[in-house]
This record gives sequence, structure tokens and C-alpha cells, in this order.
Amino acid sequence: MVQVELSAVVPAFQEAARLPGTLEALGRALDELGRPHELVVVDDGSTDGTAELLARLAADDARLRVLRHARNRGKGAALRTGVAAAHGARIVLLDADLSTELTALRPLLRELDAGCDFALGSRRAPGSLVARRQPRLRQWLGQGFSALARRLLGCPVRDFTCGFKGLRAEAAHQVLAHASVDGWAFDAEWIAIARDRGLVLREVPVRWHDESGSKVRVGRAALRSLLDLLAVAWRSARGAYRRAPAAAPAATTADTPG
Repeated sequence: MVQVELSAVVPAFQEAARLPGTLEALGRALDELGRPHELVVVDDGSTDGTAELLARLAADDARLRVLRHARNRGKGAALRTGVAAAHGARIVLLDADLSTELTALRPLLRELDAGCDFALGSRRAPGSLVARRQPRLRQWLGQGFSALARRLLGCPVRDFTCGFKGLRAEAAHQVLAHASVDGWAFDAEWIAIARDRGLVLREVPVRWHDESGSKVRVGRAALRSLLDLLAVAWRSARGAYRRAPAAAPAATTADTPG
């Protein structure tokens, strides 16, 4: 059995229409890297045929692994499930819409290979390019969240919410041992954990474009993200992320192979 060097983890919710093109493009990009790899897709309780589609695709590709949540739990929960199951020494997180151009894979991996523990794709770092912006409200909310996270967490990250990130496996295990946010504020929690535990973080400029078809209910997501961010800041201020993690919870039937 070939040892996996790189795991690409993709959370998916109601993505039956988009996934065939996404997985084909991502598969080509991963092949071009020349590293033994796997693709881990977490179906976060979809009801649109995503599970059936992934089962068919996985039957034809041994490098595609599919996990499924019995109900929709949120992007943070889906990524925790996928990263926990990943076998690679390097783990890359990507959105199913591939809004970040895959040319960013090489510079992201270069940072990890050079000793960075947690590489953060950034639409605001020098050298980045946003080819098509989000609708104005979503843009303001994303920028406002990052600004508030910087202030509350004291962490000078320009872009908390870009869906393109990479971790060394050892760093990922430290983050997962403390992470608990299921929703969209998971980015801030993962970054806070990494910073509090002394891991090396670097932002990597990306080329990014908005893709239509978001499943997010903006108002509800914004309120929940704010509450989750406040909870993360409180735990960080108390030193919770610096302490030894609590014992892992027992496995449940909510997270199962697809």
C-alpha cells in the first residue's frame, strides 16, 4: 500500500450538481503535484443525492474516501470529521465550489514543507487577487468578522474566513483535540488554538473568485458566528486551549463511511 503524503479534505452539503466537476478538477491538480494523495469528502447530511453520487464516484477511485454525517451539523463539524480521518502528513482544506484557484496548492504546501504548522489562504495578503467579489452584504460580513476576530483574539490574521487552508498532521491533531465549534466561526477557533499552542501560522496569498449557490442563511449564520466567536475569545482568554485536552468523546453513529 502506497503511503499517503497529502490529504485533501472537502466538506459538502447539497453539492450533487457541483461535485463531479470539482472532484475532476481537484483530482487533476493533485496528480500534477506528484505526491501520493487521497481525497476525503465529508457529506454533511445532504438530501439532494450527494451521498449516492459520492458512493458511485468512490467505487471507481480508490483514492476517494467518503464520510457522511447523518444530519447537517455545519462546516466546522464536517472538517473535524474529515481531518480526523485523513492519513496524509500534509492536510489541505478546500471548499466544494473551488472559489480559491488550485494554483495556490503549491505555495501552500511549500510553506508547510518549510516548517509552517498552519498555512492560511488569504484574499487580503499582499499578492492576492479577488477576480469576482461576493455580494456586498456577504463581503461586509466577512470583513467585519475578520476585524472583530483580530480584536477579540489579538491575532493579526488578515483573512480568517478563506476556505483554503493547510496543516501539518501533527498540528492538525493539536487543533482537533480542542476544537468544538460546528458552524462558520470554526476558522477563528482553529486559528486561536494554533496561536495559543505556539504553532507557526502564515498567510498565503490566493487568487479567489466568488461562486454562486451558497447554502448559507446569512442572517442566522452571522448571529451564530458572533456568539461562537465570543465563546472562542472567552476560552482563549481563560487559557483553555493551552491546557491538556479533555478526553475524546466516544464515537457515535453520526459520522460514518459513505
